[in-house]
Amino acid sequence: MEEDSYRESRLCRVFGNPVAFAVVELLAENKELNPSEIARAVGRSVPRVSNVLAALRLAEVVRYDSDGKHNYYRLKHPGEIRQILAALSRFVKAASKVAARER
Repeated sequence: MEEDSYRESRLCRVFGNPVAFAVVELLAENKELNPSEIARAVGRSVPRVSNVLAALRLAEVVRYDSDGKHNYYRLKHPGEIRQILAALSRFVKAASKVAARER
């Protein structure tokens, strides 16, 4: 498998996790958030969100900065991630229309 294909499949795998997808959507709407803010917003525990953030870091989706006390996460490639989210939304809407017509 080519390196690019492998990285693309890893990204799909990470986005297949509903919590990770919610975190990415949240970060696409906001500039920077710390894990506690993210956990509150997505309704999950801080440890669970921290695990998801680690996976997103490995997939090069997010990055973080630290102020010494807290880590603040943001999208590493915000424009590209927003395009992916928009494409997924268009696909789901189109597929839903087709499924509705087939009923």
